Amino acid sequence: MKGGNDSGDGGRQIASLARGVRLDLVIAVCALLVSSLATAASWWQTRVIQQQLSAQVWPYLEVDETIESDTVRVTLANNGLGPAIVRSIVVSVDGKAQTGTLDYLHAILGPHILKRVPKGQHIALGIDAMSAGSVIRAGDSLPFFSLTSRHFAPLVLRAYSRSEFHTCYCAIVPGTCWQQDSNSAGDPEPVSSCPEIAGDFMHQPVNDELTSVF
Repeated sequence: MKGGNDSGDGGRQIASLARGVRLDLVIAVCALLVSSLATAASWWQTRVIQQQLSAQVWPYLEVDETIESDTVRVTLANNGLGPAIVRSIVVSVDGKAQTGTLDYLHAILGPHILKRVPKGQHIALGIDAMSAGSVIRAGDSLPFFSLTSRHFAPLVLRAYSRSEFHTCYCAIVPGTCWQQDSNSAGDPEPVSSCPEIAGDFMHQPVNDELTSVF
């Protein structure tokens, strides 16, 4: 009889232990589920806040060209809501990248520009000193370059359709960047970062350009 009681007590202890283990397992699973839900909610809230902040500081760069009398002017304008940090600008003519403003003008106007200026007319070139990391505030613009010449300014404007400006810029929110082609009708393409392009217009020494004979 005593052995039977011991067996029954052992079975009850095992059953009680099993129930305790199951209860601990349920509690652990519930705690893990609550922790996972809290993490997911925090991640979602952070993403929503980041999206709202990105929308409030969203820059939008466009390349504008104007002609006034005998001057053609190309500017980089920020028509968005927040400042734009310009990282790179690649300018191409007929699909070929140019290394600077003078190369660009030679590509669309031909060589020996000074020698071809009509007698009695003057020519002037203005180049902005933009560099990688230049900031354009919302609603503001930076002059890209200007050319004053009664003879060449209309030619530059007519040949402008052969040009393409590829820009990459970022917002003040880390990891929020866009790249845009001037000949594309679509919206700027979001990218995580802008590549470093050593031979683009942002890395061309302006002094070298201005002291060159074109």
